[in-house]
Amino acid sequence: MTKARAPAIGCQRLRCRHCLLHQPDELIVLERRLRLGTFFGIDLFVHWTFGLLIAYMVATSWSEGPLGVVYSVARLFGVFLCVTLHEYGHALTARIFHVPTVDITLLPIGGVARLKQMPRVPWQELLVAVAGPAVNVVIAGLLILGIYAFTGGDLGIRLGWDTQSQIELSDLLIEPSIWGFVLTMLLVNIMLIVFNMIPAFPMDGGRVLRSGLAMLMSYRRATFIASRIGLLCAALMAFYALQVGAFMPVFIAAFIAFAGMNEARQVDVMESVRGLCVDDVMVRGVAGIPMDTPLGRVAFDWKNNAAATQPVVSRIGTVVGVVRLKDVGEAIEQRVDPMTPIGGLADHSITPATLDEDLETILLSGDRNQRAIPVVDDGGILIGMLDLDTLLLRGTLKSIVPAAAVTSPISAADPTGVESLGPYDPPPNHPPQFDALS
Repeated sequence: MTKARAPAIGCQRLRCRHCLLHQPDELIVLERRLRLGTFFGIDLFVHWTFGLLIAYMVATSWSEGPLGVVYSVARLFGVFLCVTLHEYGHALTARIFHVPTVDITLLPIGGVARLKQMPRVPWQELLVAVAGPAVNVVIAGLLILGIYAFTGGDLGIRLGWDTQSQIELSDLLIEPSIWGFVLTMLLVNIMLIVFNMIPAFPMDGGRVLRSGLAMLMSYRRATFIASRIGLLCAALMAFYALQVGAFMPVFIAAFIAFAGMNEARQVDVMESVRGLCVDDVMVRGVAGIPMDTPLGRVAFDWKNNAAATQPVVSRIGTVVGVVRLKDVGEAIEQRVDPMTPIGGLADHSITPATLDEDLETILLSGDRNQRAIPVVDDGGILIGMLDLDTLLLRGTLKSIVPAAAVTSPISAADPTGVESLGPYDPPPNHPPQFDALS
């Protein structure tokens, strides 16, 4: 029996009808991160560009002195504490529906909770989507209760304001003070609630929209409509931001548009493979390379093989890994001894697939850089390869092959159909031109 497939590092997003299976990319931006710790069993990271945001806050508040710098940085951390709690709201609610979270990353434009996949049941996705803003509702509610408890319901009187003075409120939000910090956090949470409920897929509001549509139509169609509405919202956001000279919302709009379209393409792929298993699309009759085959022999034989990846097998035919053409090429360039057994160059970390495995499970759990996966039987013996670049087309062939087999005049004795076509007779005045080739 093969070992269990390990969780993917990529989120649940895949790219173009074939490239979709390369698993995202937009998350390449998450590769350089600093781990802050593990909370509730979920790793929390901060992206390196967050340091640029801190530097910006320090630079803009430098003229206000040390207290002003500390206050600006403290407000920034307060904002992202609210963002972090928002993301954990999504993650912990998803856990209720047995959907694990890969990790949470804080970016200068917000937070990203990378769920292994979104709940497929619409009402479950609805609950996961609203859980984040619900956390901000709770935070805002607690802040309001705290303000009421300490001021008797009128913060302006407590501070000795003229209650109609908007200038003093603005000063309070800028100048270092406890009440200024509290009011800033209140306004931030209100903004997070309003902003996240904009129906711009894949933001929370867009997921609420998608889940509502999925109750009325197919999941694929609902995702398509929600992603297009998200594109429109992102375009309007970017247009307005450019009109007022605010550039950060432009980056946020671009991120929304890219992530929304990426996830819509992923859903399109996942819906295409739903119900298919490895046995439906695998390539049979693949020969493995014995692990003791010399590198030089493998390189020579590969000149006549179109595959980019080949399985490496033991003497009894069990899969021990895979070897890639680029690895063989690099070994030759590095002047590795041609007599080196190919088993020493093989990738032994890959987990083979089995005949009855669901394709959806493999796509969500596979390494995004692995394009071909060995398929084995219960004893680990190689029986074929799963080519991720062509599995969608092979799935289409599966849907038409049974019908063709029934209606085709080709017999079992003549599976190629060559004999049924009869001998080739060239048309009159057009004799074969074989002599001209000699």
